[in-house]
Amino acid sequence: MKGQSKFFKMILFLGDIFVMCAALFLALVARNENLSMRFGEFFYSFVFLYVFWLILIFILNLYDLYFFKKTTDFFFSVAIFSVLAFLSGVVYFYFRPHPEIAPKTILILNVIIFGILFTCWRCVFRLFMESNGIKSKIVIIGNRPQLGKMMPQISKNYEVMAFFCPGNVQAPEFIPKQIFISDFKQLADIILQKKVESVLLAFDPRAEKDYGKTFFSDLPPTLSYIDFDDLCEQITRKISLEQIDEAWFLQKASKPENKLEQIVKRLFDIIFSSIALVLYALFFPLLAILIKIDSKGPVLYCHQRVGKGGKQFTLCKFRNMTASADQYSKVWRERDENNITKVGKFLRRTHLDELPQAWNLFRGDLSFVGPRPEWSELAKVFEKEIPFYSHRYLVKPGLLGWAQINFPASKSVHEAKGKFEYDLYYIKNHSLLLDAEIILKAARLFFW
Repeated sequence: MKGQSKFFKMILFLGDIFVMCAALFLALVARNENLSMRFGEFFYSFVFLYVFWLILIFILNLYDLYFFKKTTDFFFSVAIFSVLAFLSGVVYFYFRPHPEIAPKTILILNVIIFGILFTCWRCVFRLFMESNGIKSKIVIIGNRPQLGKMMPQISKNYEVMAFFCPGNVQAPEFIPKQIFISDFKQLADIILQKKVESVLLAFDPRAEKDYGKTFFSDLPPTLSYIDFDDLCEQITRKISLEQIDEAWFLQKASKPENKLEQIVKRLFDIIFSSIALVLYALFFPLLAILIKIDSKGPVLYCHQRVGKGGKQFTLCKFRNMTASADQYSKVWRERDENNITKVGKFLRRTHLDELPQAWNLFRGDLSFVGPRPEWSELAKVFEKEIPFYSHRYLVKPGLLGWAQINFPASKSVHEAKGKFEYDLYYIKNHSLLLDAEIILKAARLFFW
């Protein structure tokens, strides 16, 4: 099976090279039909750039057959690739100019056409994989409580050859009886005969240490061993509170800050907030008048939020709800839709009510991307009721968050727990690439 995976990845790689050549040819024809006769000359000029593009495709995991099956991630990765491909092309031809070739328009056409052809090529390949039922073969060892919920996603991406759970005389309801086994020798034979590629470890290694010792000594070390929690995280893109403890934070969430990443994010925050502050100054008089005419009360609604390291700061928004004496005491007041004013509905729909937060962004209280800062009164409740909630303060809060675009605004502690699981995913995996994905997804939600 491993050989088969390598074969399919090689087919994808060769197909990408063909698509690059086809995209360049079509770009030349679109620019000027006569340029197609100089294809060899242009290809020689682009060849080093194409090598870099292939490296980008690899870095973005677009040769990972499992990753490729996640449609939304695929399209966002193609979008990110297209931006990076264009920027790298501009830099490449600026520092390595060709006197007879100045491919400005051709570079743009090449990137656009390649993105379209690349997507079509991957879609055709995906249809081929699905129509032929080509999946990675896997065996499952153990029966974690969450396994039943995850089986539909696991079965979609893997062909489950066996389910091994010693000591159980009856197969779980979600497992076909014909693949349920309780004999370890039979499991080893299936792995060998069926050419199984991966093993999903769906047992708690801390509670069942004997399992790990047996498998380590008797199963081939060449297999791909997948941790159940890691697979759940990869599929759901959140981290269940049930699977973490203090050791998890020390091993997986605690890491030194990437200084270059912090500098890039801060520069972006300053540039974006400077533009937003100009807009704030322009819109403030008009919005202030509309808010005052629509309802009584202050123009701005300000309260304390909790930032990085638990530090509190004042965050202001244009008031979009009717003012009342208990506006600073009702914990879930924002969910009371009846209190939203007419102007407030417009402000919320356009997100203009959040324009004053540009000042917090400029000051450094916020970053453009990060977990949304929680109201200090709610934070006190969550810190008592939700395990490890204070670890949310490991990263700087933001205007846009991973939880924000994947989970609706919470109106109870239970819902806040679900939202926090997405925050944990961001805390563990935050990077410039994930930030770019969040921005793109937030833009999609805003327009559609």
